[in-house]
Amino acid sequence: MTDDPRTAPLREWHRLAQENTENAIVSSMFEAAVVASEPIDSFSTWLLLGTAAVGGFVVSNADQLIPLITREGFVTAGVLLVLSCVFGILAKALALRARVMKEMSARVKETFLAHLKRYEEEAERIEEGAKFWGITIQTGVRMERVLSEFYKPFPAWARWMAHRHLRRNSGDPQIKYLLLIKTINAQGMFALIQIVLFLAFLGSTFIFAAGA
Repeated sequence: MTDDPRTAPLREWHRLAQENTENAIVSSMFEAAVVASEPIDSFSTWLLLGTAAVGGFVVSNADQLIPLITREGFVTAGVLLVLSCVFGILAKALALRARVMKEMSARVKETFLAHLKRYEEEAERIEEGAKFWGITIQTGVRMERVLSEFYKPFPAWARWMAHRHLRRNSGDPQIKYLLLIKTINAQGMFALIQIVLFLAFLGSTFIFAAGA
């Protein structure tokens, strides 16, 4: 009975409902994962401020520290401290990007649904008119034109990257989350490197001080 052609529409309905629900669950999981960006950003900010304060102390007391940790140790510690700051700044930049993307996505979703609802009501009346006249009118939002008009003011490289992303992930139902999740992953990686470099700075300072 499962192969009965009369049940094909019902089975397809079940498949679509199941797939849509699964995609919605995955989307909610992505939205929950996005929350991780803020605490990572807060920690990275505090560490960056602490690193800058330590750097200022090290530079202002260089004449006293060099005899304790040697010139080589001072340079090594300084390089590690600077690199920690660099990766901290990169993590901050990615956190800002993630925040902008998140707010833009929320705003677009809000306005898009409002415009779509108004259009669906109008499209229904248009289809009724087309049915009365016995003609067929293809209704629906032309996303190609929407995206083309949206990207038109952007520089060529931004349009190229956007179109490349759309082409590569056109069949992915989670396409709107991919860049955001990748950004947060990169933010976390840079924050981790920032921490490791700061710890390496502390470790190198003690090692060179012990060997001086």
